[in-house]
Amino acid sequence: MRECEFFCLVAAAVAWGAPLPASVFHHRDGNRLVERPLDVGVFLPSRASRARGVRGTSISEGMGSVRTEPVSGLRVTSPATTWAMMGAMLCRDDLVALGDAFVREPMRRGDPPALATIAELAASLEAGRRRGATALREALSLTRTRSRSRKETETRLVLVAAGLPEPSLNHPVLVEGKVVALVDLAYPDRKVGIEYEGEQHLTDPRQWARDIRRYEMLADLEWRIIRVTASDLAQHREELVARVRGALSGGVRPG
Repeated sequence: MRECEFFCLVAAAVAWGAPLPASVFHHRDGNRLVERPLDVGVFLPSRASRARGVRGTSISEGMGSVRTEPVSGLRVTSPATTWAMMGAMLCRDDLVALGDAFVREPMRRGDPPALATIAELAASLEAGRRRGATALREALSLTRTRSRSRKETETRLVLVAAGLPEPSLNHPVLVEGKVVALVDLAYPDRKVGIEYEGEQHLTDPRQWARDIRRYEMLADLEWRIIRVTASDLAQHREELVARVRGALSGGVRPG
């Protein structure tokens, strides 16, 4: 790479460890799917690369910033710039998941600091004309700082789209002033929680045992926990919404 070049778009999002839909990693070439070339950017007036295996992108000065990703040492567009540029490729909900990942605040000991702020996302969006600006603006209004995973974001968006109140994210449950659990999505006034169960919860015996103890503890505290799987989000959204709506109708108010 030339000194003026840096990774952008999909390559930058991957470098930052951000969640992306599988569809962005391939493109159609005739009747077959091929891997997406590496996205390499330059600021104008430098000329974008035409090297084999590279998709060059020219960026106007002032439309983005570049940082060094600390783990890999690669020069990449900043998280906020990356998010705004991905408006050209992603739908609203995928942009919300990407934004949530970039602005995620530390919630547990050892969590890294947020990669960006909501204000930085907004500034990058408004830096100039952006492809996908409408989806980006809608996504920005839905971006939150306390979602820990793409699936948590997806669950929240499903519930809100169905007309349910927006849940609190990673809500701390306190006992005698001590945090004993963070509930993925919660309606604290009804003591109703929603927890996404990833595959690791089923394949890791220690995680499974911790989950059982945790749910028993929350039940003792009069919380009703609704457990959500990938199947619920992919194929049974109406049933999921009905389960949450029913729990809220019969939830126990704290004393």
